[in-house]
Amino acid sequence: MQLLKSITLATVLSLSSLSAHSLWINSFESFNHKPGHTTVSLGWGHALPLDDILNSPNGKVLVEEFSIVSPSGEKMNLNIPKSKNAQATKTSKNLEVFDSQVGLQKIALKKDSQKGVYKLEAKSKSTFYTQYIDTKDRRRLKLKSKDKLKDIKKVLMSVKYEAFANSYLTLGNKWENPKVTNKGLEIIPKSDLSNIKVGDLVEFEVLFYGKSLNSNAKSMNYIAASSNTFGQKDGYALMSYIKEGKAQIRVQSAGQWIVSCNHKEVVKKDGKLKYLFGKVNSVFNAATLTFDVKE
Repeated sequence: MQLLKSITLATVLSLSSLSAHSLWINSFESFNHKPGHTTVSLGWGHALPLDDILNSPNGKVLVEEFSIVSPSGEKMNLNIPKSKNAQATKTSKNLEVFDSQVGLQKIALKKDSQKGVYKLEAKSKSTFYTQYIDTKDRRRLKLKSKDKLKDIKKVLMSVKYEAFANSYLTLGNKWENPKVTNKGLEIIPKSDLSNIKVGDLVEFEVLFYGKSLNSNAKSMNYIAASSNTFGQKDGYALMSYIKEGKAQIRVQSAGQWIVSCNHKEVVKKDGKLKYLFGKVNSVFNAATLTFDVKE
C-alpha cells in the first residue's frame, strides 16, 4: 500500500506535462449516418488515444464528474468509470489481464438536436496528499489534509490535487467560444476547433479560478501540445509560454491533439485559495483539451 501511494504521489506531483500522467477526453465523431454520433471515453496516462486504465493498480485516478453540456447550457451526466482497483482476471507466466475502465459510451445526436457547440467535461475527485515527519520521527504519507492529522512533527509537503479535461463537439458549423467557468484550471479555445487544419495557428486562453495565468520569474506557466501523429511517440511536444492568459501553437499534422497545462499555487491566508489555508500548503491542478486536426 505504501508503494502504491508513493507511485500515485509521484504521478500527480510532477510538473512536467511530458512525464506526469494526464487525464483527457476522447471524442470520436461520426457523421457517416445522419444525424451523427460521437463515441467518447476517458484517457489516462501518456499516449493518445488510450494508454493506461483509469482504475490501474499501478496508479489510478478517481473521476468525480463526466458530462456533456448542450449549447444552451443543459447538462447531462455521463457514466463514470468504476474506481475500485482492477484485479487481474487472467494470469500466466508472462502476462496479467485486467478489465478496463475508460468510460466508453456512445452519444447519439437527434434529427432536431440543437446546433452549436457541445462541451464534454471531466474532473477528478479532489485529493489531498500530506507527507510529513510524525511524532516518532517516521516519514509518513497520508491521503488527508494536514489539519486532519494529529501526529505531525514537521510537514514536508501538503497539496490538494485536481485534474480537469475538456473536449468539444460542434454541430452545424456553428462555433462559439466556450464560456469561462471560473473553476480550477481552464484551457479555453479561442479558435474554431471544428475546422482546424494542418498548419493552422490555434489560440487558447488559460485561467486559474478565472484569473489569467502568466509566465514570470515566480512561475513559468506554459502549455504543451502533442499528437498521436506528432511528437508523442518520440517523447516531445510543442510548447508555448502563457502571457497574460494567452498561448498558441501551430499544429503540425492531422490527427488527434492534446493540449495540457499544469499549475501549482501556494495557499495564502488572504489569497483566492484562502478557504484552504491551514489545510494544505499548495494546490496543484492539471488540465487538458483534446481536438482533431484535418488534412
